[in-house]
Amino acid sequence: MSRMLTSILVFAAAVLACEIPTDVLPNNITESFSIQVQNVSFPEIHNHFLNIWDWGGGDQHIFVSPAGNSTSELTLVDGVVTLPWDPIRRIVINGEYEPKDNTTKMFMTERGDPRAIFDVVYGCNPDTDALQTELAIKSRGDEELGGNVGVRPFNGNFDFRWTPEGNTAYDPERPWTKVTLVVVYP
Repeated sequence: MSRMLTSILVFAAAVLACEIPTDVLPNNITESFSIQVQNVSFPEIHNHFLNIWDWGGGDQHIFVSPAGNSTSELTLVDGVVTLPWDPIRRIVINGEYEPKDNTTKMFMTERGDPRAIFDVVYGCNPDTDALQTELAIKSRGDEELGGNVGVRPFNGNFDFRWTPEGNTAYDPERPWTKVTLVVVYP
């Protein structure tokens, strides 16, 4: 009987799994969007949003909501998340490198720092199994390919940080957690 139940559960899981289309998505999104943060094993941030915080000097630092101010005005230009304000700001990977966990802060700026370049990909929502559009890190400017985006505690909030692919460094005092970035249209 347990074999039969196991077979039924495996079949049910296969039926519920969303199907990922094979078409390649463009690296431009002209319609304004927000970014939802997903990691089901970390309820403190799961399904929260990327918010921006005016940090001075024209930079906008990015935090997990509720910290900062919400935005649904993001666009994607040639793979770069862009805030089309005056002046235009883009997500970059170039702040506060931390050797303890081998991560680098991500923030928005008008300067020419190494941009975070993303691919637009399909994924499955871990809660509903619905098809969703995600942003997968492609490169840090033209210096390094791949890597992962995650969040780490910062002054009672969570800021966004990038780490290279295969990183095994870990700081137990400020644990970095990998996240999925989901495009959500208002």
